[in-house]
Amino acid sequence: MKKFILVVTLMLFVKSLLMAQTAKEVTITQWSVKEENGYINIVGEVKNTYPNALGFVKIEIEYYDKQGKPISVNRFTGKDAGTMEKDETTADLEVILPGETSPFSRTRDISKIKGEFGSCKLKADGMLFKENLPFSATLSNVSVTPDGQNFTVKGTYKAMGSQACKNPAIIMVGYDENGKIIKSEKFNFTVGNDKYKFVNSLEPNQTYEFSAKFLTDKKDKVKQVKVLPFYSGYF
Repeated sequence: MKKFILVVTLMLFVKSLLMAQTAKEVTITQWSVKEENGYINIVGEVKNTYPNALGFVKIEIEYYDKQGKPISVNRFTGKDAGTMEKDETTADLEVILPGETSPFSRTRDISKIKGEFGSCKLKADGMLFKENLPFSATLSNVSVTPDGQNFTVKGTYKAMGSQACKNPAIIMVGYDENGKIIKSEKFNFTVGNDKYKFVNSLEPNQTYEFSAKFLTDKKDKVKQVKVLPFYSGYF
């Protein structure tokens, strides 16, 4: 049994290597940073400007003090105790199709930064797939309805391609009146009314009718909500 698991794991690993090339720089279309209530909140958006899909998109963050000198940050766990020169986060979408965008965000406790925060710099990279992926998803009949300061989001998610979409979900992205990204939120699909049991996968051509709440604060000033299909694929 252990040998079988090892062989399957190795096959998936080799397949993932064949599907992806070396790391490519990824375009950050917009980002902003705000210091509030003892935290630094970074939110932004990356875009796939390549002809093939991108995966494993990572955003690297460097912090600087008010004099422009780099400052390090504490690691999160005791196991990784110490500091690191750079912080990082990942794009909300694990697969970004050509021409598409994905939001990203990072919240960092100011007390974990080894100095007085002044500014930061961002850089993104990811893996460019050599060929078309055998899975994807589309959204249809999407409606976004204001509900007080919040929004009700409904629509139909459909798995596409020759293989199942794993961990299907949607990403809801809120923008202000000028198109500046404010926040994003993931909505996982559940089995029936059991909010603790998530849909693991959807087979090709299988659909899911979703209805979600996109919650905002008055200070967010969200005027528009964009909805994106999420799936994990091989990851």
